[in-house]
Amino acid sequence: MGWQRTWVRILTTALTICVMAMIFAFSTQNADRSDRTSGFISNAIISVLYRDYAAQTPEKQQEIYDSVQFVVRKCAHFSEYTLLGFLLRLCLESWIGHRMKKRYALMLPAFLCGALYAGSDEWHQKLIDGRSGQLIDVLLDSCGVLFGAFLSNRLILAINRKQKGAE
Repeated sequence: MGWQRTWVRILTTALTICVMAMIFAFSTQNADRSDRTSGFISNAIISVLYRDYAAQTPEKQQEIYDSVQFVVRKCAHFSEYTLLGFLLRLCLESWIGHRMKKRYALMLPAFLCGALYAGSDEWHQKLIDGRSGQLIDVLLDSCGVLFGAFLSNRLILAINRKQKGAE
């Protein structure tokens, strides 16, 4: 594919920075705004999964909402960091992949960069009104980074194999 082409480097770098900026923007939201953002998705899920939601007691409704909200927020953490890990690995491939004997060796620096970003993001959230930084979120985010880097690595290996087979 020509991972070291200038346009590939620019694209992967720009997309990686955009995802980091998106994560930063989400983390900058105060607690109320963050709850509204994820609450919109939670309410949509509740309307599909819990047809009798309106008939429930207010306490039961709150219990359902809180449990769905928890899952939505954790899935959001994992998903955004999976995307970051995917792009970090592609970005590293475009810049230094040609120097590596083993392509999977770039998964470690991609993981470390993403995990450090996750830690700094949680620390940043502690500075925002009503938000908190949680170690469990750093761990979840780091798992997302690792998964994204793994997916990216598989994509790179598949593309490289296909190109070698075409030669």
